[in-house]
Amino acid sequence: MSAVIGLDQIRAEARRSIQDLTVGLAGGKAVCLRNALRMSKKDRAELTALGERVAAVAEAGDDEDELVAALADVVLLVAETKPTARALLAEIGGDLLTLTGLFRKYQEVCQLPEVSGSTS
Repeated sequence: MSAVIGLDQIRAEARRSIQDLTVGLAGGKAVCLRNALRMSKKDRAELTALGERVAAVAEAGDDEDELVAALADVVLLVAETKPTARALLAEIGGDLLTLTGLFRKYQEVCQLPEVSGSTS
């Protein structure tokens, strides 16, 4: 006899397996930085373009303000809500070291899971 599983169970398991990054703010609030898989196809494409922009600006290394702006654009895109993203950016206050640390942590936590080669 084969096992029967509902789509709701599959959806719930998928949601549990995809991690977001939640960052605590002053006053007990938090901002959720969504995993790319939780974003629309359009937003994922924009995130890819922003990632390339961040890499290019960082590699050039000559415009700190442009790097801060690019990283802030990433935060605004991936945050669950714009108001919480703005609150996070206000707390960071343009500190490049903190923004790059946040970006690295987001990349680390929100990595796409590896696809298994097994079909069984």
